[in-house]
Amino acid sequence: MKRLALALLFSATLAAQQRVEITLERREAGAWKTSDPGHVFANGDQVRFRFKSNTSGFLYVVNEGTSGDTATLFPSAETGTDNKIEAGREYFIPGNQGAFKLTGPAGYDTVYWIVSPVRLGHEAPRYKPLPPPPAPGVAPANLRPRCDDAILRARGECVDSNAGLKKNEVPGLRSRELLFLRKDQGSVVAAPPAAPGSEKPGPFTYQFRLAHR
Repeated sequence: MKRLALALLFSATLAAQQRVEITLERREAGAWKTSDPGHVFANGDQVRFRFKSNTSGFLYVVNEGTSGDTATLFPSAETGTDNKIEAGREYFIPGNQGAFKLTGPAGYDTVYWIVSPVRLGHEAPRYKPLPPPPAPGVAPANLRPRCDDAILRARGECVDSNAGLKKNEVPGLRSRELLFLRKDQGSVVAAPPAAPGSEKPGPFTYQFRLAHR
């Protein structure tokens, strides 16, 4: 009974937080299948993200490839220029019909996500929807992904612990304590609600590292 009460309390706390749900999918034989966030992909694999937020706002997604090239995945001419998101609605990144093809040297593509209550650069000019410089010593793009031997033996799948959702600090964005959870085969990022009487929470940012050989 105590365990059930704790579970209900945790669910209520999570429900009160600002949160987003992200699911990574890989195209296999013409169909999209859910993939482990830490899966080590092959060069040329096509992937996409399913994204859903429990609050409305504006979404910015920028990718930095292992070659060092940076591209805006959302908003863009290909995925749509209206980046306003509605609470509870599911979105596909990059686009409903699009796919993100993993190319370039082996390493980690870093996908930066910024979720903001206001449009950046206009209503909040001090915030810039740009990726930060990579953190020193943390999964550099030229580091070759490695399989977790325990997972490989148990599931027969190559999974790298350096891949998947990670906290990220962007200059100009207020640091916020983020909670990272697994939900079924997807991932959840949650940010605590603003304290009563305090200013509204600003944008929060995180990154998703895609490992590929």
